[in-house]
Amino acid sequence: VDVIPLGVSRGNDVFVQKVQVPAKLKKGQTFEVKIFVQADEATPATVKLYRNEQFLGEQKVKLEAGKNLFTFPQTLPDPGFYGYDVRVEAPGDTLPQNNRATGFSSVKGDPRVLVISSDPDLDRQMAAALQSARLEIHLTGLNGIPSSLAEMDSYDAIFLNNISAGDLGRDTMQRLESAVRDFGVGLVCVGGENAYAAGGYRNTPLETTLPVSMELDSKKVLPRGAVVLVMHGMEFANGNQVARDCALGCLQALGPDDELGVVLWDGTDKWLHELQRVGDKKAAGRAIAGMNQGDLGDFGGIMRQAHAALKKSTANLKHIIVFSDGDPAPPSKAMMDEIVGDRITVSTVLIAGHVGPQTMMWMAENGKGRFYEIHNPNDLPQVFIKETSVILKSAIYEEPFKPQQRAASELISGIGSGEYPNLFGYVATTQKPRAETPLWTPKGDPLLAHWHYGLGRAVAFTSDARPKWARNWIGWDRYKQFWSQIAQWSLRQLENADFTSDVIVEKGEGSINVEALDEKGNYRNFLDLRANVVGPKGERQSVRLEQTGPGHYEVKFPTKEVGAYLVNLMQMENGEAVAGQVVGASVNYSPEFAEHEPNLNLLRRLAETGGGKILDPSSTDNPFTHDRMKTSQPKNLWEWLLKLAIILFVLDVGVRRIQLDQEEWAKATATLRRWVFFWHPKPVPHHDESLATLLARRDVVRSSRTGAGTEARPDLFRPEQAPAPMEVPGDTSRPVAPTTPAATPTPAPEEKPETTSRLLEAKKRAQRRRQ
Repeated sequence: VDVIPLGVSRGNDVFVQKVQVPAKLKKGQTFEVKIFVQADEATPATVKLYRNEQFLGEQKVKLEAGKNLFTFPQTLPDPGFYGYDVRVEAPGDTLPQNNRATGFSSVKGDPRVLVISSDPDLDRQMAAALQSARLEIHLTGLNGIPSSLAEMDSYDAIFLNNISAGDLGRDTMQRLESAVRDFGVGLVCVGGENAYAAGGYRNTPLETTLPVSMELDSKKVLPRGAVVLVMHGMEFANGNQVARDCALGCLQALGPDDELGVVLWDGTDKWLHELQRVGDKKAAGRAIAGMNQGDLGDFGGIMRQAHAALKKSTANLKHIIVFSDGDPAPPSKAMMDEIVGDRITVSTVLIAGHVGPQTMMWMAENGKGRFYEIHNPNDLPQVFIKETSVILKSAIYEEPFKPQQRAASELISGIGSGEYPNLFGYVATTQKPRAETPLWTPKGDPLLAHWHYGLGRAVAFTSDARPKWARNWIGWDRYKQFWSQIAQWSLRQLENADFTSDVIVEKGEGSINVEALDEKGNYRNFLDLRANVVGPKGERQSVRLEQTGPGHYEVKFPTKEVGAYLVNLMQMENGEAVAGQVVGASVNYSPEFAEHEPNLNLLRRLAETGGGKILDPSSTDNPFTHDRMKTSQPKNLWEWLLKLAIILFVLDVGVRRIQLDQEEWAKATATLRRWVFFWHPKPVPHHDESLATLLARRDVVRSSRTGAGTEARPDLFRPEQAPAPMEVPGDTSRPVAPTTPAATPTPAPEEKPETTSRLLEAKKRAQRRRQ
C-alpha cells in the first residue's frame, strides 16, 4: 500500500472549537458561556446562542485570523440540566458543518416533577395535590414532551397521564427508558382510555420500563379486535419501506388474539396477508417485510375486500386504516354507509399528497374515524400505533369497583385498606415477577404496582386521576396524601456527588476525568467510580474509572456518532450507587472537518503495515510504476490430471474393444481433422495415376474399333483362302489333296482389366480379410 498525502484546501474557513460552561452551578449563580472560534481570515460573523433548543439571542462580531474568544453572561434561576448550543454564521464560509458546538451544565435545587397530560385542564387537581408536597411541578400537554435526554434529566420524576404510545413516539419512549435506567429519573404512569394496552404500550420501551405487562393472563378472555391496513404505493423516496415500518408497528401493538390483515394493489386488488389471528406474529411479519404495493387507481375494489373480510370476522372491534397519497378515486357513499353499518370504522393517513386532502378527509368523516395529514415520514409509525389502539380498547373495564389492598407499601403508608373510594374503570394488565403490587382490582388485575428499574423507580396506576373513573377520589380527603407519597417515592434517590469532573472529546474518543476531594480538601482514594454513557442514538456504554493519581480517576470511551453524550458518574458501595453526578459532552461535527492537514502519522503507519511507501505528490515520478519482482506460486494440478486420466481410460477401453483397420482409421482421422480444422478449405479430390492410365487406354481401344461411319468392305466376311476338300472314309475314287499347314496366329497383346473389375476385386479382398 503506497500513500500520497494530500492537504485540505479550504480558504476562509470558520469553525467553533468548543463551548465552555461550568459543569456544576448553584441556583441563581451568574457565570459566563465561553465560545472559542477559529478563523482562517478576518471576517464578520454572527454568533447565536441557544439553551435547551430555545433561542436566547445573537451578537454581531468581528473574527480575527486565528483564535477568537467570546463570552455570554448567564444566570440559571431554576434547577435542572442545561445544554448550551452555539452556532456561528460567517459569509463565504466554505464548510458550515463545523460551525456548531454544545456544552452542558447542571443546577441542583428542590425536586422537580414534570406532569405530561393528554388534557392538562383535567389533571390540574392532581398537579395541585403534588404541589402540596413541596415539589416544583410543571404541568404540560403533548407539545411539552422533552425532546432530549438532557432535558428529561433536568427533572427528578416524570408523570404520564393518559398518554398513548402514539403520542410519545418510539424515540421518546427510548429516552424515557434511559432516563429511568441510567440516570435515576422516576416514572409514574397514570392510566386512562389511552394508556397501557389500550394505548399501544405492548412491545415498546415504555412497557419494558413499567412494572406491569400488557400481555394478559391466559385465564383472562378479553374481546378481540380486528384491523385491516389498506396500503397504497407511496410516490416519495423510500416510501414503501416507510409503509413496511408502519405496518410492523401496528403488528407489534396487537395482542396474540387480535386479528390483522393487509390488502394492497400490485396490478390487481389482493391480500398480502389475509385477515387472521396474529398469534406469534412471525407469518405476518414475514409477509409485511416483503410488501411492495403499487400505485392504486381506485379505492372501491380494495375497500370492498377489506369490508368483506371484517364483516365475516367475529371480533368485537373492527377498524380500517387507509394509507395513501390521496390520488385514487374514492369509494361510493353507499359503500361507506354499508361499512359503518357493519360497525366498522375507517381512518385515513395522508402523506406526501400531490392532490388535495378532500378524498381522504371525506373517507375518514364518513367512516367515523380520524384523518391525519403527515408531512414528516418519521411521524408515521406513531400515528399507526395510535390508530391501532382503536381496536385495543377491549382491555378497558368500565364498571364500579372497590380497590383491594393485599400488601403494605411505602406508597400507601397511613391509608387504611377500607378507606379507598370506588373507582369506575381501569385498563387490564399483568403484574411482572419482581414488581410489588399493594392494590388490586376484584378481577385480580393490578391497580397500583411499583419496582426499581436500573437506577430509577417506576410506578403504574391502571385507573385514572380524573373525573371519568376517579370522580369519587377527587373529593377524598386522602387524595393529596396518596399522590404525594407516590411522587416522593419515585423521585431520584442518588445524592449529588461532590466531584470535580470533566468530559473532553478529541479525535473520536471521549475522556472522563474526576478529581475527588473531601470537605477538608484531602484526596479520596480507592473509590469505586463507574459511569453510564448514553450516546446520541440512545446506545449505552458502562465504563469503570481507574485511579491514575492521588484522588484522580479517568477512563476513555469511543465516540463514533455526532451528537450529545450524557454521562452519569456514580460512586458505588457494596454494589449499589450511593452518589451520582451528571455531566455531558458533545461531538459537534466529524473530526475531519476540523483538520486542515493530512494525518501523516496515520498514513505512515498504513504504508509501513502495507509494505509500501509514502510518495511525494510534488515529485515527477509516476506513482504507478513499481520495481516489482516476479514471484511464483505452486498450484495443485492433481484434480485436472485426475479428470484427464478418467477421460483417457474411457478412450483406451473403447479402442481395445472396437477393432478398426487402417482404412477406417484413416477415414476417422480425416473426419476429425475436418471437425477440428473447420476453417480450412475442403481438399480437391486427387485421381490415382494408374486409374488415369486405364482411362486413357480405354479411349484408345474405343477409337480403334469400327465405328458407325466406316466404309463397307465386301470382302470383310469372305475367307482369305478356299477351304480344303473333306475326305470321306471309304471313298477312294477322289484323290486327296495334299495338306498345307495352317499359319500359326499371332497372339494379341493382353489388355489390362477395366476399372470396375479392379474395384470389385478390391472389395472382395477386403471382405476376405474381415472373414
